[in-house]
Amino acid sequence: MDLAVEFAEHACRSTYADLPPATVEATKAFILDTVGAAIAGSSAAGIEAGLAHVREAGGTAQATLLVFGERFPATAAALVNGAMAQARDFDPVYEPGVLLPYGPIFAAALAAAERADASGKALIHAVALGTDLTCRVGRALVSGLGWSRTATLGAFGAALAAGLLFGLGRERMVSALGLALSQSSGNIQTVIDGSLAKRYQGGFTAAAGVLAAMLAERGITGPTNVFEGRCGFFALYESGRYRREFATEALGSRYEGVAASVKPYPCSREHHGALAAALELHAGGVRASDIESATVTLPPNAFALSGKPWRRGELKTVGNAISSAGYGVAVALARGALILEDFEPAALGNAEVNALAERIEIEQDRAVSDAKTLVPQSVVVTLRGGGTRRRTTVAMPGSPQMPLTAGQLEAKFRSCAARSARPVSPENILRSIQQLETCDHIRNLTLYA
Repeated sequence: MDLAVEFAEHACRSTYADLPPATVEATKAFILDTVGAAIAGSSAAGIEAGLAHVREAGGTAQATLLVFGERFPATAAALVNGAMAQARDFDPVYEPGVLLPYGPIFAAALAAAERADASGKALIHAVALGTDLTCRVGRALVSGLGWSRTATLGAFGAALAAGLLFGLGRERMVSALGLALSQSSGNIQTVIDGSLAKRYQGGFTAAAGVLAAMLAERGITGPTNVFEGRCGFFALYESGRYRREFATEALGSRYEGVAASVKPYPCSREHHGALAAALELHAGGVRASDIESATVTLPPNAFALSGKPWRRGELKTVGNAISSAGYGVAVALARGALILEDFEPAALGNAEVNALAERIEIEQDRAVSDAKTLVPQSVVVTLRGGGTRRRTTVAMPGSPQMPLTAGQLEAKFRSCAARSARPVSPENILRSIQQLETCDHIRNLTLYA
């Protein structure tokens, strides 16, 4: 039996009442974090172009855009909301799978829930099961990155979540997953080149999931052997290398999506350990003017995406700043903090940060053989007065091993709300999500003002 059939059968048997209370609360917390990321993303570069596109295309008003409050077809709303959720690279991340599941899956689920006039409980259930699928399959993979697993695997979770909200039965749910396979795509070159396509891959994925479920609802069939077929996902995308037991272990009793991490810094997760180390050095008294040079050491997986220097002659775009360990560490050492404003065009010309970045080297830790791990990460500074200072991070900040406090989570949300393209009420949105399970109609949810 293909994994797709197992996931579909489990999802169609499952109800909101089956979710442990801790899973419900964690899912709401990740939804809040994702909504915050999308609110901040509403003012990011490239989003206005997506808005212009869906406005020009028009169509049946089925689902609402976060922040803007306009209604469009469900696939169009999922596209823009998914892009906004990932535009600042500030949405939750699942490190064992090296992916960001909540941005695309929540965007798909929200659009589907509005189209179906579903309840808050149904939305929570759909997000919990959609992220569980995507994270389980991501955890089962063993290779490094090339494909963007946020995109390739997110499509399956988005389709499952939307399918649940549309009330699909087992056979049509399998078809929805098969139709997601037909659309599964997305690559890491978008990150390497610092392009705006990176944020839109989250939107493409959300829209693909909604479309897959809508077509399956109308009887369009997809392949059954989605993951393990001769030309299924594992064979084509992962050269047949995966650990099946990681995808099915404790299915129905453990929800893997709640093992995700909340990002404390608005940039690529791959170098957050180095940022934490640099911030520790700053807190310990090290200042940019004290530093002769610095070396950042990253595991191979992190180095492949974030091992970018920030030097004269390099293309200095916001996208490159987000994925550059050189830039992020320079900001952390110079300022002792990393905030959303550090990743705006106006910040990229800061003389102190750029001068320090010229003195930072990024190295790959070749002693690390795990193709997926992001730790350890270290920063070593050589001081102008002599001597060195070193800090090493062995657990990523914001992870289940080093979780953010409730106060830090709320402060992050409010900082995101302050970057909204239009005024929003943080209090209304916080209250709506905290009480999400009491909402009878998602269409009435206060997420837009």
